Amino acid sequence: MKLFNNVVSTYYTTKSRAADFIRKQDGVTALEYAIVAAGVASVVLVVFSSDGSFGSSIKGVFSSLSSKLTTLMASGSGGAGGAAS
Repeated sequence: MKLFNNVVSTYYTTKSRAADFIRKQDGVTALEYAIVAAGVASVVLVVFSSDGSFGSSIKGVFSSLSSKLTTLMASGSGGAGGAAS
């Protein structure tokens, strides 16, 4: 009889906790954020893919900036921030 009571008690406790879990909305918000993050990540991957024109344009801009900065640093004429002689 004691085993039967334990099983019934466990059943009702589990049923009550499951109902409470379904009623709570905290987990739903976290799930929604995860879905939005996955969507944003997929859009970013598509836009910045290596074979896309946008990705090529961005690489060209940063390559140009890098070479100009390298030239400026090598010439020593950094303008502001240089040591006063």
